[in-house]
Formats: sequence, structure tokens, C-alpha cells
Amino acid sequence: MYCHKCGAANQTANAYCKSCGEWLPLINKTRNRFGGETPQQQLLVSLFMSVFSTMAALISALALYITYIGSGDAKWSVYLATAFCLCIAGWQASSFFTTLRLRKRLNSNRVSAAAPAELNEPKSAPALNAADLSAFVEVTSVTENSTELLGHIRSRDTQR
Repeated sequence: MYCHKCGAANQTANAYCKSCGEWLPLINKTRNRFGGETPQQQLLVSLFMSVFSTMAALISALALYITYIGSGDAKWSVYLATAFCLCIAGWQASSFFTTLRLRKRLNSNRVSAAAPAELNEPKSAPALNAADLSAFVEVTSVTENSTELLGHIRSRDTQR
């Protein structure tokens, strides 16, 4: 696969370009998925949904407390629902901050993935020293020289 941005060859689909760091989507995949095609787009949608659900849960909890606090007609279920809304808001807020850290890490890795030119240059390693085979016993193979050993039998059979 070739990168559509820089033209670098031998790339993998659904990964970043090894040369320029551009996201290379799989062409055969269905488009218009919810959340986007690239990891950056998916993180952006996740951030938006976390903020939206956090705000919705906080507003719901606040509305329940303001409506029923101090009134005699509030039942235990209202306070339980309010507590659940606050738990959901806390969970979504932690999800938001985790996604922000993940996005920052992904962006920093993406920048560092575009390797400098000196890393792409082939390097030669020094050759290894010749092996010391003196500790090994010389064992001949069972089939070694079988052609020469059996050659006279074949020539006798062809003369008949």
C-alpha cells in the first residue's frame, strides 16, 4: 500500500504512514461510521460525548435536588436517582480527562512516529567471528557419498 500524502511504499492499512505519519484507512471498509475513520476523529467524538453526558447528568441531578430538596413530598427514589446522576457525571468526567490524556499521547506518538531520515538509512553491522567447531565430533551422514558407492551397481544393471 502507498501513502496518499507522501507516496511512501510498503505501508499497512489502518495504521500511520511510516514516513509522514498520515493515517492510512482501509479502502474496502464501510465509510461514514459513527465516530470517524481515524483515531483522532474517534477521540474527538468521545470527548464530545463525554462532555455532553457529563453536563446532562449534572443538570438532571441539579434539577432533581432543586425541585425536591426540603419538600415533604420527596421520596427516597428521587434522592437515589439524583445520586446515580452524580455518579454518572463523575464517571463521564473521568472518561473525558482520560480521553484527553490519550489524545495527547496519541498526538505525541504520531509526531515521533515520523522518524528522522537517519533512522531510515540502512546500517551495516560488523561480521561475526568465525565459529570454533573444534569441540564438535565429525560425524558422516548415512547418505553421504551414496551415489559414488552405489554407482558401480547401477552401471552393472545397465550393462545387462
